[in-house]
Formats: sequence, structure tokens, C-alpha cells
Amino acid sequence: MEKDRISYHESVRRVYDRIKKDGMNNIWDRYEAQGMGGNPDQRCTFCMGGVRCDLCSNGPCRADVAKDKRGVCGITGDGMAMRMMLLRNVMGASTYHYHTEQTIKTLRATARGKTPFNIIERDKLNVFAGRLGIATSGTVEETALALCDFVEADFNRKADEPSQIVEALAPDERKKTWKNLDLFPGGIYGEMLNATSSCLTNVDGYYVSLALKAMRLSIAMAYQSQIVNEYCQDIIFGLPRPHKMRVDLGVLDPDYVNALPNGHEPFLGFAMVQLARKPEWQNKARAVGAKGLRVIANIETGQEMVQRWEMDDVFYGFTGNWIMQEAVLGTGCVDLFACDMNCSMPVDPAYARKYKIRLVPVSDLVAFEGVAERINYEPEKAEEQAA
Repeated sequence: MEKDRISYHESVRRVYDRIKKDGMNNIWDRYEAQGMGGNPDQRCTFCMGGVRCDLCSNGPCRADVAKDKRGVCGITGDGMAMRMMLLRNVMGASTYHYHTEQTIKTLRATARGKTPFNIIERDKLNVFAGRLGIATSGTVEETALALCDFVEADFNRKADEPSQIVEALAPDERKKTWKNLDLFPGGIYGEMLNATSSCLTNVDGYYVSLALKAMRLSIAMAYQSQIVNEYCQDIIFGLPRPHKMRVDLGVLDPDYVNALPNGHEPFLGFAMVQLARKPEWQNKARAVGAKGLRVIANIETGQEMVQRWEMDDVFYGFTGNWIMQEAVLGTGCVDLFACDMNCSMPVDPAYARKYKIRLVPVSDLVAFEGVAERINYEPEKAEEQAA
């Protein structure tokens, strides 16, 4: 593969050469191997067009819209493509909403004084609660708990019960349009139930209907998952602000113990930084011959962290995205790779064995073949689990 296809970063290309020399299976070679006719970007034309289906035992089927070639059940290529798109939307929405549920659990536990975190952005809490019609006359902790109760109740509304979060936050002109088109959503769990059920064979094969259901789910996810999630993370960990940050593989120094929180959720990553800033944890690293302990931000978990907290000698920098994950591990500088609910690759155990990395899933969603050690994140145990 051409060097620029591997990465524009010289650092990544250098580590690619190393892992190739070490005989390690890697994303760039796997991508190339999936190609056809010597072209790494060429795949099965039916798969690339979204006109193939393997949802039932009569398949796999292929379709051709121009020739009106349909699946065994009679679904058109348009229906196949949109049905698969809707299923992908459900997977994305459910995973993002899992993150949101963990955020609300963390905010609730923080309001009860049971986590190492604090409610930092009190003004944002009060403004957000006020927009949702929640009383803000009580204590900060009472407002936070009321917010948690409100959003969790909204998440669990049936699909035919209009979402109060969307009603409170969406622009009036959009709400009117959505209601006219039957796109105004209920609770996200109800929307995911309806969307998933629609994708079963011989339920909904009409591409327009499937597209409208995808749009309705996307509205539920945007307001109930993404907005609620980011606002509540801001309330706990602070507002994102521009600042300088060290970036790329050069942030990994082999003379330090390097702990990398990886995935999408920043909770244990922030807890690790708070612990690593304490002298006793730096002394533990020095006691085994290292210069010290650093927490290095990685992938989306890292992005959640670096946008809110500034770098220092402990929270040292940010590596990059998931495509360069094997290059990160292949540096040989990673000591701990703590994997929360997304973006940890099935191949990671092979890199952990080769480069002597402690690989620990920290979410009940994440599992690796051959890795028995795990920690399932619990907000009330965040400091203990980070240690």
C-alpha cells in the first residue's frame, strides 16, 4: 500500500514498518487483502451498492434495481439498501445511548457524593434543567437528580408518547414539520424497538417507509442521546475550550509508565488522571524504574478528555484515531490499554501479547478472545477501578 494511504504521519508509517517486520497482522494489510483484482478499494459490487441481504435462511440474496431482480422474499434493491441502513442506525443509536445511560448514572452518583467527580458547571446544569422545565430552586444536587429522573423517564416513553426532551429543545418550525410527517419521536427505546422490528423479513420492505423510520430514530438519538450526553458530561467535567495539546505518537515515551484510556466514555480516564496527579502514584512508577506515570488520551475517549482538560506533565497528550490503534500499540510504549464501550479492535490481544501490554476491558459491552481480566465500570467505584 502507498505510504500516503497508510498515513500522512511519518510516525505512523515508521511504526507500520516495525509491525510488518514483527509479522503482525494489521489494518492496512487487511484492508488491501479485502480488495479484488489488485485494487484495494474494489469490493463485491452488490455489497458496495447495498443490494445484498442475508437476514433470512432463503438468502444470501442479491438485487438489481435496473433489472428488477429482487430478493427471494420480493424485496427490491432499494428496500434492501434502506433496511440495512436502518439497522446500522439502530446499532449506532443504541451504542451512543448506552454511553448516555452511563453518563446519567455517573451524574446521579456524583450528585449523591459517591464518585471522585464534582458538578463543575453549575450554570450549565441550571440552564439545561430550566429548558426542560425542571425546577432549579433547590440545591445543585437536587437539580441534578431531578434532571436524571426527567431524562430517564423520557428515554423510556413508548414510541407513541411524544418525547418531552425533543419538545423542549427542538426549534418550533422543525417540530411542526416533524409532526406533519409523523417524524416526531417518542422515547428512544421505543423508537429502537419499532425500527428494529420493522427490519425483520416480510415486515417493512418499502424503502420510503424505512427511510422515514431512520429519520425519526435519528431525531430521538440526536436530542435524547447526543445532546443530553454532552451537556451532562460538560456539567461534570467542564466545558470544552480551545487550548494547546500534544498530539501524535511522539507523546508516548518509553521511559514512562503510559496508561491509555480508550473508547468513547471518559469516566475512568478522568479518574485515572486525578489519581496519577497524586505524588504516591508517581512514586509507584518511579519505584519500578520509570521516570513517572502518564495518562495518554486515545481515540474518542481521548477527544472527550482533551477538549475539557488541559495538558500537563501527567495528562500528557493525545495519540490519534482508531485506524492508527495498532500503530499506537505497536510502539511498545503502552503499558495499560483500558477499553471502554467502543473502538477497541478484536486484534488487540495479539498486540498485547507481542508488546507486553496489559489489556483490560472496562465496560460490560467489551470482550476479547483470550482475555479474562475485566472491570465493568460502576460510577460509585470509579476511583477504585481507575487504580
